[in-house]
Amino acid sequence: MQCIRAVGRVYNRNYESRPMLTLCVTNACLGAISDGLAQAIGFYDYHRNHPKDHPYSAALEGTLPEHVRQHESLWAPPPRFDPWRTVRFALYNFSVAPIVGKWYILLDRFFPMPKTIVSSAAKRLADKITIKRMAVDQLVFAPSSLVVFFTTMGFIESRSWEGVREKFRDAYTPALIANYKVWPVVQFINFKFMPLPYRLPFVSSLGILWNAYLSWINNAAKQEKLVHDRLDHTMQDSEET
Repeated sequence: MQCIRAVGRVYNRNYESRPMLTLCVTNACLGAISDGLAQAIGFYDYHRNHPKDHPYSAALEGTLPEHVRQHESLWAPPPRFDPWRTVRFALYNFSVAPIVGKWYILLDRFFPMPKTIVSSAAKRLADKITIKRMAVDQLVFAPSSLVVFFTTMGFIESRSWEGVREKFRDAYTPALIANYKVWPVVQFINFKFMPLPYRLPFVSSLGILWNAYLSWINNAAKQEKLVHDRLDHTMQDSEET
């Protein structure tokens, strides 16, 4: 508990003097943790499905779409840890933190809370405002942020718009559906109880598993592209022979 309080004091002190930089660094660190978790899940999940390669691997249930797994035998074994993948994810989280921070400020400005919330009428009004913030966030920002994420990652990894299109084909819809199963409730709690300086760290902390899922499904889409390339190459070799 004292450790958490100490971290909170350091965060508050830095947020007061350098708010955006503090948000960026915090978001980058939590993003790195998320990707490390995603890599661990991917590594042990692969070896669960290939016991001859790793007979003592942990049993983890996969949740990727079936079409991503249908050519799994062609997937390259994942490394235990890919530092550059973690760096990419952390840098992405660093770069989007100011946008998310400004977005929360904008929501506060467009949907201001009553200054005092004591009476029943004021509490009902506050709940309505919270629902409005959550609805706008989920209908506008959530799908847009996924577009930015998969566009950025697709272009960095493939350096082509074809790679971006393939990323969207394989990963965008499952990620958006998963988002709507989780984040409306989280954001309602966030907007209702969290002061503005803590909103991004709150969602980033609770979002470690979510970001791990995004990192995992993003990498799965990358592997799917490699599978298609290998299948095309195999078919071309068969036709030539």
